[in-house]
Amino acid sequence: MPEARPCSFIDTQEGLSLLLQELAGEPALALDTESNSFHAYYEKVCLLQLSTRVADYVLDPFLVDVRPLGPLLADPAREVVLHAADYDIRSLKRDFGFLFGRLFDTMLAAKLLGRSEVGLAALVRDQFGVRLAKEHQRSDWGRRPLSPDQVAYAYRDTRYLLPLRDLLAAELQQQGKVAQARGLFDRQASCKPRPKRFDEEGFRHIRGFKALDAPSRAVARALYLVREERARAADRPPFKIFGEDALLELARCRPQTCGALSGIKGLGSSTVRRDGEAIVGAIVHALEPATARSWTSQWSQKEAPAAAAGSEAPVGSAAPGADQSAR
Repeated sequence: MPEARPCSFIDTQEGLSLLLQELAGEPALALDTESNSFHAYYEKVCLLQLSTRVADYVLDPFLVDVRPLGPLLADPAREVVLHAADYDIRSLKRDFGFLFGRLFDTMLAAKLLGRSEVGLAALVRDQFGVRLAKEHQRSDWGRRPLSPDQVAYAYRDTRYLLPLRDLLAAELQQQGKVAQARGLFDRQASCKPRPKRFDEEGFRHIRGFKALDAPSRAVARALYLVREERARAADRPPFKIFGEDALLELARCRPQTCGALSGIKGLGSSTVRRDGEAIVGAIVHALEPATARSWTSQWSQKEAPAAAAGSEAPVGSAAPGADQSAR
């Protein structure tokens, strides 16, 4: 299919109104979103991309109230095509209250057909001989202005979804899997937004935590909590404050001055300047006798059932686990 086709960036309400008129008669639309989950604590949808069979559109929800798009997407007479729709649908429902009347998910279709590679880039490469760029997948889409490369990337993200849908739909028909696919698509369309919840006990699941001795566990817990607090205040993802490798190294070494933080692998100088005092304060507080006794008691009570079942007993220091921060 040709790369040269009309592309429109919608950044005014008037532009959106004209777009809605254009799309009113379209039986199918391709849809995607770009969010800033790798750059913000409170993620949000930062761009919406739409494609018809002849044109591509990018909508900026920072400049335009996109909620008038809702009835178009909710109309069961119109098929909305996405790839790996779960995240997009949950995000669009959370931010704009959108509903989806009839969905086609190209990733779910590819899985049902037994494809070995179900990523969008792989499917577009195999079906159309086109290589989609990946360099902006983790861009900070919440920053403005967007670069020309970012906008070009956004346009291409939905350009191939409708022809890809046609090929996959034909294969579903040939294999007698249309009804099965429809059930998967309907279930996907009904998924609910997931409210952001902080797991205060999440430090227990960090790989390498159980290998720490008791004082280091207390420090790891304190660092996990202060990292969350600093991330929320700065509206940054926790892993951008410091990663789990650095958290474990801090827990083992237990530095008690800001100067000593510079020797911790994975802890950059900007983090030390910005968050050093909070990190040291958390470590010092965790090692206070009263805090340590309270934490040891809580840990023993919660770990007793696991210990009885033969779980791993705490030991001294061990090699840090892989950083689990990035999604």
